[in-house]
Amino acid sequence: MDEHRAKRTRTAARYPVGVPVHPFASRARRLGAIGLLLLLVLGVTLVRAQSQPVMKPPELRVSYELSLPLDSMPVPAGSTVTLLLGIDAVGNVTEVQVDESLRPDVDAAAEELARALRFAPATRDGVAMASTVRLRLAVPGTFNRFNTEPPSATTAPTLQLQAETRSNESTEEEAPLGEYSARATVQRPDPGAATQVTLQREELTTVPGTFGEPLRVVSTLPGVTRTPFGLGYFLVRGASFENTGFLVDGFPVPILYHLGAGPAVLSSRLVQSLDFYPGGYPVSYGRFLGGVIGLRTGPPPSESFRGELEVDLFRASALAVVPFQEGRGTVTAAYRRSYFDLILPLVTDGFDLFYQDWQVRLDYRVHENLDASLFWFGSEDSLEVSTSRGAGVTDATANTSLNYRFDRLIGSLTWRIGPATRLKWASTIGIDRTRVGRVAPGDSSQSTRLDGTTLGQRLELSLRHNDTWSTSYGVDTLALLYEVETPLPVPEGIGRINPPINSFTTQNTTSLALTPMTLTAAPYAEAVLRTGKLEATAGLRVDVMNYARVLVAVVDPRTVARFKLSDAVTLKAATGLFAQPALPFQIDTTLGNPEMRPQRSWQSSAGVELALPWTLEVQSQLFYSQMSRLGRTTPQIVEDRDGQPRRQVFVDDGQGRAYGLELLVRRKLERGLYGWLSYTLSWSERYLEGGETLPFFFDQRHVLNLALSYAWQKWRFGTRLQLASGRPTRPVNGGAYDADENEYEPIRGGFSARLPAFHQVDVRVDRDFEWSRYVRGSVYLDVLNVLNTQNTEGYLYQYDLQKRARLPSLPILPTLGFRLEVM
Repeated sequence: MDEHRAKRTRTAARYPVGVPVHPFASRARRLGAIGLLLLLVLGVTLVRAQSQPVMKPPELRVSYELSLPLDSMPVPAGSTVTLLLGIDAVGNVTEVQVDESLRPDVDAAAEELARALRFAPATRDGVAMASTVRLRLAVPGTFNRFNTEPPSATTAPTLQLQAETRSNESTEEEAPLGEYSARATVQRPDPGAATQVTLQREELTTVPGTFGEPLRVVSTLPGVTRTPFGLGYFLVRGASFENTGFLVDGFPVPILYHLGAGPAVLSSRLVQSLDFYPGGYPVSYGRFLGGVIGLRTGPPPSESFRGELEVDLFRASALAVVPFQEGRGTVTAAYRRSYFDLILPLVTDGFDLFYQDWQVRLDYRVHENLDASLFWFGSEDSLEVSTSRGAGVTDATANTSLNYRFDRLIGSLTWRIGPATRLKWASTIGIDRTRVGRVAPGDSSQSTRLDGTTLGQRLELSLRHNDTWSTSYGVDTLALLYEVETPLPVPEGIGRINPPINSFTTQNTTSLALTPMTLTAAPYAEAVLRTGKLEATAGLRVDVMNYARVLVAVVDPRTVARFKLSDAVTLKAATGLFAQPALPFQIDTTLGNPEMRPQRSWQSSAGVELALPWTLEVQSQLFYSQMSRLGRTTPQIVEDRDGQPRRQVFVDDGQGRAYGLELLVRRKLERGLYGWLSYTLSWSERYLEGGETLPFFFDQRHVLNLALSYAWQKWRFGTRLQLASGRPTRPVNGGAYDADENEYEPIRGGFSARLPAFHQVDVRVDRDFEWSRYVRGSVYLDVLNVLNTQNTEGYLYQYDLQKRARLPSLPILPTLGFRLEVM
């Protein structure tokens, strides 16, 4: 009994509730003057010590369904994760600890989900108090977005009160969680990222104006500058488009989209999530001066055979998912083809366009701690344009063609060595092939061939030493080999005045063969310290680069710090160095500069993250990027190693800077309304010789995007609004006639003007249907530029440069399609 009372006394000391002692009683006890009052107080204390307090466990008010992280394989049926939660007197979760582990990736998802739960606080004798509870979560193996029913009572998680302590010292009371109000797929933010936006599958495929393509969603995020005609490249935080990296499962790929405003080169069903780092990305990534767009791929969740067919006005695609060995493995295959080559001949002559892409993926769980995958994907685009030259009997056809194809094979192994250690290996091999040809009457046939080979390896070891300390170590290698064969005019000599145009067509040409190669190997290490409200990350990456006549080791330290002021407010700051090899066409020993050093940037940012009610989140940050060793063209003459003069063409002394403000207000994906508002205020500048600055060609002061979707029953309605400042332009102040070239040369001013502001509204409507238990699908209408706004992308000038006409942007472009799913 004494031991039992002592335990209760310790509990009362930890959570002080009850009748406070009056100051007069305290003085009476010390002096012994009022014995009667002292006996009364002691009696009350003894009675309260022996009485059982009236306790009420916390009640869950806001709940979510736990879904597996997107890069995980399904878990066995009936699996659970048990957590210990610290809940304050208001009902917020202040501390999370795994009590009964299932698997590291699942544990991490459960921890993140638990932090978002909201409770009615526990009470003791009617007074709200802090408490510690045990939460047991059932883990579903898959999630079907058509399933709107809550989990059954037999698999629903249970909540257990443990008498305010973390040990089994008293009777537990169970309280059911009740029905779920929302679905949440949780991804742990990368601690080494200054800013990270992660979008899940449904957010990636339902944003209006993107035609269901995941990569086009990036254009709506903060820090991204609008590109003309919605082309498939991204300018992020004032850097050029070649400074933005596009990665699939950690490896770079050459293009994002098919020609002709086509779709992405990957099926949207194989894209599990997209991570966008506008700057300050983790040390596991490198070789890019600006931002990084990373896609994580995987098979669509399915417990049995699943087939999909999607058809719209421009293309058709099919996908099949075949599980085997009771769900331990899956084989996924997808194919897409356009039918422009069937439609365009009915509308116009001399224009032929075709594209296709394919994906085959194998995923297999060797055993519960070892996963393997093999992913082959590729793409092909073909464009042919024919035009007539001459008239009458001299009429002939000139033909220009472009064919581009690439293939990638990525294999990976993920080994979970115990609950706190993970080893991942991945490798890739890729082949690129480009053909450009031109045949014209009276001219020699010209064709350019470019073949490329890519080899890459990634190895990473992640260690979680304890709750406050974790580290990761890795090696990232990449080899790029290009073979180029192209015709090149033979110059008459350096310093010679070019002959008139009449004799230019007879100029001699020669075939030039180039084989540029870039080799990079980068070991890296990262440490994460979590103590109290502070999370600090320090990383170091060393890129050893070898190309042309350059062999250099580039050291890139990076650090990120987050400080949690409260459950709703987090401050963050980051700084670091980044490097990118010179571009292949810049380092050729004949046409370029083989001594071009790697480009460099120093990126810093500071901001705040807010977690608001109704699953709203706000991210805002100031950023600054200082760029150096940028490649630029020059007419200067240098001596080569043989003492012969030649044109330098490229030098690496370019410099620039970019700075501004980014804002993202986002309501995460759940039933009902979701979407985001993004705004970017930025300046991007380049330095001239002598210190003068001028705006970057794609500088845009203001960029605003609003993307909203509302799901109601089986309908989904969405809209997107985009506003952007016009980019800089140099006005043409007339022209000067060049007799040698027989054309007018423009007389341009400085970058003193801008194109008109851009604005566009897109809409999308989806309607889900269910024909039977096994056949489901949706019909959608996606309309780009629904108001048919006549935006200006540039100007076209008359031959003598005396008049101009605007170059219009894309007109209204609707597409109607359907998707059929068989399960």
